[in-house]
Amino acid sequence: MTRIKQGPWTRIRPLQRDELDPYTQAGMMTGELTWGGNPNNLCKVMAYTPRLLQTEVEYCNTFIFDPRTLRGDVQEAGFNDRFIKELVISRTSLINRARYSVTHHSVIGISLFANAGRRDEAIPKYLHLHEHEKHPEAYTERERVVLDYTAKVTRDAHLVTDQEFQELRRVLTEHNLKDDQLKDLTTEQMSRHVDAQIVELTWLIGHFCLLNRWFTVLQVPDESPQDEWNFAAVYQEVVPEQIRHRNDQILSGGF
Repeated sequence: MTRIKQGPWTRIRPLQRDELDPYTQAGMMTGELTWGGNPNNLCKVMAYTPRLLQTEVEYCNTFIFDPRTLRGDVQEAGFNDRFIKELVISRTSLINRARYSVTHHSVIGISLFANAGRRDEAIPKYLHLHEHEKHPEAYTERERVVLDYTAKVTRDAHLVTDQEFQELRRVLTEHNLKDDQLKDLTTEQMSRHVDAQIVELTWLIGHFCLLNRWFTVLQVPDESPQDEWNFAAVYQEVVPEQIRHRNDQILSGGF
């Protein structure tokens, strides 16, 4: 058993570094350093399957956190900006009622907006995200269409119509034409770039549907004051009370 302090858990006990072989420890530490620099229960539960832990960080970064990344003239990652991605992640997770994703990405998303000087804009976006369609004033046209798509793919991908798919392509194209890095693309290049954006967004939604279910059925706990890292204190400090209250209502005490 571990000698490292550990908070409460229910179905799967998060493993600690002193219970792992050095190679798996290195994978855990890579995940911790990459995702905020804190010991977290995502990595600690994933440590039961060392190869997954070792490969998950780089895999996830390619469609979640990597900025626009080029290899020569070829763009490899970062087709959508981080702001829209965080809204998509939280919308997906709210629908699936996945505690670990809802709480942690509330912190990540609001911090992202705040660090860009956009915290006041973020509050209504996150407060109404569980029913974004009822509050169009809080979102741009691109955000509304992307979030509509997100909700349908999360609930049942068969529900997305051809007309809705074309609408998604339209708003992404119009947004790209305002981007100095994209506005001079040829029609063919722009079409391919929009395809890449949709592929990336859809993979992001699908990945978080997977991750949400993993967190929920394994009952992965938020890091408490009894853990190495007190995420609960960060959550209370960063996320406004009305958003925390909304999250509590949706999660209803579950995982």
